[in-house]
Amino acid sequence: MTAYMIGIDQSTQSTKAFLYTTSGKIAASAALPHRQIINEQGWLSHDLNEIWTNLLKVIKKLLIESGIDSKKIVSVGITNQRETSAAWSKSSGKPLGQAIVWQDARAKELCEVIAEQRPEAAATVQEKTGLPLSPYFPAAKFAWFMQNRASVIEAAQENDLCLGTIDSWLLFQLTRGQVFETEPSNASRTALLDLKTQMWDPTLCQLFGLPMQALPKVVDSDADFGVTDFNGLLSVPVPITGILGDSQAALFGQNGRKVGALKATYGTGSSIMVNVGELPLRSTAGLVSSIGWRQSGHTNYVLEGNINYTGALITWLKDGLHLIDDPGETESLAKVANSNDQTTIVPAFTGLGAPYWNDEAKAAILNMTSLTKRPEIVKAALDAIVFQIQAVIASVRPDIKQLSRQLKVDGGPTHNDYLMQRQSDISDLVIEVPDVENMSAFGAARLAGEKSGFFDSDKQYVAYRRYSPSLEKRSRIETLQRWDAAVKLVEIQSRKANTSSLP
Repeated sequence: MTAYMIGIDQSTQSTKAFLYTTSGKIAASAALPHRQIINEQGWLSHDLNEIWTNLLKVIKKLLIESGIDSKKIVSVGITNQRETSAAWSKSSGKPLGQAIVWQDARAKELCEVIAEQRPEAAATVQEKTGLPLSPYFPAAKFAWFMQNRASVIEAAQENDLCLGTIDSWLLFQLTRGQVFETEPSNASRTALLDLKTQMWDPTLCQLFGLPMQALPKVVDSDADFGVTDFNGLLSVPVPITGILGDSQAALFGQNGRKVGALKATYGTGSSIMVNVGELPLRSTAGLVSSIGWRQSGHTNYVLEGNINYTGALITWLKDGLHLIDDPGETESLAKVANSNDQTTIVPAFTGLGAPYWNDEAKAAILNMTSLTKRPEIVKAALDAIVFQIQAVIASVRPDIKQLSRQLKVDGGPTHNDYLMQRQSDISDLVIEVPDVENMSAFGAARLAGEKSGFFDSDKQYVAYRRYSPSLEKRSRIETLQRWDAAVKLVEIQSRKANTSSLP
């Protein structure tokens, strides 16, 4: 009998579902966007009911378009946007307000108060979790719920509160409230999980004022998460056998199980992640430590660097500067640009992320001449993506001696031939671009499929096209020196601006 499995990707912008065959190919897919709810204060929220309803809609569409008998579905794997934080009633399953999206920084003052009142707090969080004390992570977002949302406060008093990331929310709904769990790749991004024990830490829960009983149980990434019929859409319930946060799922989908395996996801921003093995590793460059996955009791840890502006740079060219009408134009424009033009864009629109960690830096375009035109600016934007990713890779090298000579990549911008060749030339690595659409969804499906026997852990399901370095060493060094000089200039200017604003 022909068998299938479902991979779900609940991302920041949309909910997608894929139907996979035993060869790892996509038999059908469906997707629906959800609203990005922004209020007058700039807070970014998601409607949890909308996300849940959209999931059911895409599953229904998937089944209709594929025309398969749902009895042929073996299992379900789920990947999700990380750090987006939710609160709901344990008894009714209803949301206690909107979710706080990962980019939202409304808990910034809350973190500042904690740091002021508890001088040791930042070091404690960093030591236990591998993460900084930051409004980016769910611990602070959950604390904001507890301090500002009456429905959450009341539910906590009645021991009727669930606090979780999107994986736990979906799992609770899919199992009709029978399963309230999470797994280490998501839990390790909350700033509440001790990396060594892989359990919720009482000291951290107390620090953020959170009731530990409101948090989900932490189980293996390929645990038996219960069964679902998607609210009656399937004729028989199927098991949920794998869950991973989106970035870790992409690494798993690329089969990055060996120490030193390296991947970069090109999205709105970028995640550069390296497998560091069975023990947590502290980065000398300030990259965050997390858990990649815990598969059948065996844990893989990772180091991760996040960049704010990569694919968003292409959006800026289109919607901000109106230099392009479609992202696909960037490849041809970059290829006809003057190769001697030294225009450099430092895209610090929201500061500089890893490995610079400068929240005060401002964006800049440097080294233009009268000969710099549209193609050269587009080329400089694509190069800025390359340089930022290379900076993170370079920062990893002192910590990982056996770093892979291959950089596996995924995401929409990887279709850009110029971008991929440039990444290879500047990073001096072989770039491997997979033929799989949505690597995060495939990674979660692969994990779930290995647990259910649908996929074979030893089989290679992904084919790659490859880009090899073709730039001579001297040119590569000079190009990177020009980028480093541009970043230093931006940082100097930001310090001067901050100094001049002081009373």
